[in-house]
Amino acid sequence: MSVISRSPELKLVSRVLNVRSAGFTLMEMLVSVAIMAVLLGFAVPAYQRYVTTAQEGVLRNNIQSMHIFQEDYFLRTGRYANNLADLAAIEAAIGWRPRNQDGITYAVASGGGAFYDVTAVDPDGLTLCVRLPQRVDC
Repeated sequence: MSVISRSPELKLVSRVLNVRSAGFTLMEMLVSVAIMAVLLGFAVPAYQRYVTTAQEGVLRNNIQSMHIFQEDYFLRTGRYANNLADLAAIEAAIGWRPRNQDGITYAVASGGGAFYDVTAVDPDGLTLCVRLPQRVDC
């Protein structure tokens, strides 16, 4: 090694010139915020669709369990219970009650004897209407 490279002054100057600050630059922060915004732009709508699908699944499962009680009522009486405006009327007519009292409202409308429509509305406003026993959406 040469004498010049061993001098303490030169080592100090080279160390001062080569050392960077330990923080982030403004540009690095802006790029990372932009990347996060793009990721959130995709993630938030996907999460909202996931929540809506889960809520719809709860409504559909409750309606399907009500259908079992309706079929039992049909076997006993020869007709479906209909024109039931609320949960109390449904429970009095066919004996069905949802497992959880989570604020969902239910109504059973007449379908002329061959079918009936069940409408369920959750507290967030999601509405699901199913025509039974065909199990198709109204």
